[in-house]
Amino acid sequence: MEKKYKLIIIGAGIAGLSTALAWNKLYNPEDVIVLEKNPIPGGCVTTFGRDGFRFDTTQIIPDVSNLLEFFDVEIKLKKFDTYYVRLFLANPKKGTVKIFPIASSKEDFQDNMIENFPEDGWAIKNFFQYCQEMHDELNHLKTEPKLRHIPGILLKCPKIIANSNLTYHQFLRKFNFKNPEVFQLLDTFSSFSGLSGDRCAALLTACAMITTLKGAYRPEKGFIQFPVTLKKKLESQGTEVRTHCEVQQILTKNGKVTGVRLQNGDYLQANLVVSTVDTKVTFSELLDFQKKDKYFRKVREIKISPSGFSIHLGLDDKIDLNALGFNCGYNVLTTPGAFEKAFGHWDRQELMMSNDCFHMAAICPSVMTSGKPTLVLHVVPVPSEKWIALYDSDSKKYSQEKLTAIDFYINKLEQYMVPELSRHVVFTDISTPATYRRYIGSPTGSQYDMLPVPSNFGKNRLKSRTTIKGLFITKFSHGIWPSMQAGLQIVDMISGGKIMNGNSALR
Repeated sequence: MEKKYKLIIIGAGIAGLSTALAWNKLYNPEDVIVLEKNPIPGGCVTTFGRDGFRFDTTQIIPDVSNLLEFFDVEIKLKKFDTYYVRLFLANPKKGTVKIFPIASSKEDFQDNMIENFPEDGWAIKNFFQYCQEMHDELNHLKTEPKLRHIPGILLKCPKIIANSNLTYHQFLRKFNFKNPEVFQLLDTFSSFSGLSGDRCAALLTACAMITTLKGAYRPEKGFIQFPVTLKKKLESQGTEVRTHCEVQQILTKNGKVTGVRLQNGDYLQANLVVSTVDTKVTFSELLDFQKKDKYFRKVREIKISPSGFSIHLGLDDKIDLNALGFNCGYNVLTTPGAFEKAFGHWDRQELMMSNDCFHMAAICPSVMTSGKPTLVLHVVPVPSEKWIALYDSDSKKYSQEKLTAIDFYINKLEQYMVPELSRHVVFTDISTPATYRRYIGSPTGSQYDMLPVPSNFGKNRLKSRTTIKGLFITKFSHGIWPSMQAGLQIVDMISGGKIMNGNSALR
C-alpha cells in the first residue's frame, strides 16, 4: 500500500486536471494525485504530428478566460473574428450548394439573418432574445439544489424549466419560422452536441450557441497547450500527475470509497475518488459493487454517445485555404435532414454513405495556427461494432474500409467546398471508432460519453455525486469549457460550496 491520499483522480483529461486545480485552491496539493493510463495528458484534447503535419483533435472553444484566470494559468488564444461557422447546404440533384455564413458575434449573426430572411425578422429577434434570457438563467441554478433553493429557481429560471424536457427541434418549432432555411441554419448548432436536433436537449444546444457566439477561439500553439499547461501548473504546486498508470479497480468497503488498485498491482488509498473515464466503464469494469439502487439502474439505462470519423489531410502549399474562407471556425456540409437520417442508420448499426444524403464538417486549423496546410474532416455518427470488429479480426479489410471512407468524404468536399482538393492532398489519415476505443478507453469509441438527450441532461442528468460515498463522476457536459466547469463543480460539492457557493458554474 503506497501513500494515502485524500483525493485520487482517474484520468488526466481537461476535467481531471481542472478538478485537481480546483482542489489546490482549497487544500494541500500533495494530498491529490492524478492517474493517467496514456503517456501524455489531455484525453480527447491533444495535438499530434504526422509526416511534418500537425493536427488538433479539438477545434473550437468558447471564451474560457475567467476559468484560466481562476486557475492562474496563461494560454494564448486566437479569436475567430469574421465567421464562426459556415453552413454549406448541398442539393445533390442539381449539383449546387448554398453557403450560409454565421458571424462570430450574436448581434452580427442576428442582423445578417434578419437581412436575409426579412419575413422571419420578428421570429429571429424573438429567438435570440429568448435564448439569451434562458442562458442568463443558468446563473441561478445550483449543482445540488436543496429544498430551500427550489422557490428561487422556479421564480428566476422559468425558461429553463419550460424547455428542460424538449429536444432542440421541438424548441425551434416554438418560434414558427416561415422560411425552412432559417430552421436549417439554426439547426447547424446541433452538430456541436454530437446529436441531431431531433434528439439533443434544447438547453444544451441553445445555451452552447449563446456561449460560443460570445467568442470562438483556438489556442495559438495547438490544443495540446491546454493539458500540458494545466499539468505544468499542477506539478509546480506539488501535485503528482502520474502517466502510464492505469487503474484496474476502484475499491470500496461498506458503501464507501477506500482507494484504487492499479494495473501493476499497487494500491493507493483515498476517501475521495473522482472518475473522469467512460461512465459505463466506471460502473461496470472499475467497480466491484453489487448495490442495486436507483442510481445504478439509471447508469445501466443511459446510452453512450456515438463515435465518429476524424479524417486528417495534409496538403501541398499550392492551395489557398484562406482565400476559400477556411479562416472560420467550422464548416458544415450537409443535405436537408441528413443528420437525423444518419442517426437513423446509426440506430441500426449502419453507416450512411450516400451521394444524395450526407453530413460532415471541415476545419482548417493551419490557417489560424500557421504550419503546413491541413484539413480535418469530422463525421458523426459512425457505428462502432463493425469498425472495432474489423480492427480486432481483419486488419487488411479494416485498412481497405478506411481508404473507402477517406475517398468518399474527400470527394464530397471536393464537389461542394474545395474544388480540385484531391490534387493537393499529400497525406491522409483517419481515426475510427476502433482508434478512439484504443486511446480514450470507451468500449464503443465514444468521444462524448453519455447521450445529451432531454432525459439525461440538466435536472434529469446522472448526478456527479454517486451513491457510493466519496465517489464522484465529472459529467457536466462535453467540451473544454464544460469539462473545466465539471472539475469546479466536483470540488465545490466536496467542500460544501467553498468554490462556487453551490452554483452550477463559476460566476
